[in-house]
Amino acid sequence: MPRQRTEEREGSPRERILTAAAEAFAEHGYDGARVDEIARRAGVNKAMLYYHVGDKAALYGAVVAGFISHVEEVLSERIAQAATPADKLRAMQDTLLALAVQRPAYPQIMMREIAAGGTHLSMSVLRRMVGVLGLTRTIVLEGQAAGELRHIDPLVAHLIIIASAVFIANTLRFSERFAAAGAAIPSPLPPPDEIARRITDILLFGIAARPAEGGDQ
Repeated sequence: MPRQRTEEREGSPRERILTAAAEAFAEHGYDGARVDEIARRAGVNKAMLYYHVGDKAALYGAVVAGFISHVEEVLSERIAQAATPADKLRAMQDTLLALAVQRPAYPQIMMREIAAGGTHLSMSVLRRMVGVLGLTRTIVLEGQAAGELRHIDPLVAHLIIIASAVFIANTLRFSERFAAAGAAIPSPLPPPDEIARRITDILLFGIAARPAEGGDQ
């Protein structure tokens, strides 16, 4: 989908700046993004950009922290509506993938940060990310205490959920490229909510065939 022209963007100057910054960081990475270009996309001058947000480091921090804050808010709401630990994990997977698809700049940014070892993430942002990990840990421990989940490492469970959301959201962008290249996909990709359901099913139950009742373990 083509970008909006600068003059068609909506929202306050700060909102326009952060939207433009997210696009630029997703496309070019932290080092490749230019403040001049971000200001142009946002329809403001550099002085206004610095006034509303700050320099490039401040821009980057505000973009990532803003997305994490949104994730925390939506996740907390969805998890609170789920009845069981398994349902909470399903809600978490579905929410994270849905948000990544809705805001494609952010999974692109996170893929770049993963490859760079989180070089450009501030300590405050990293602490916020650990806070999201805490949600998964709480759910896993709750499930284990209730006997619903076997004893697994909450960090590994969290990495499966986060990594699949980020990677799949980026991979979905390949579908149009596959079609343009005439590459036949064996079966159509299911919608994101169905992909999320299938991932959670694998997380909860694995992929090995279960032995018949009373059979060899």
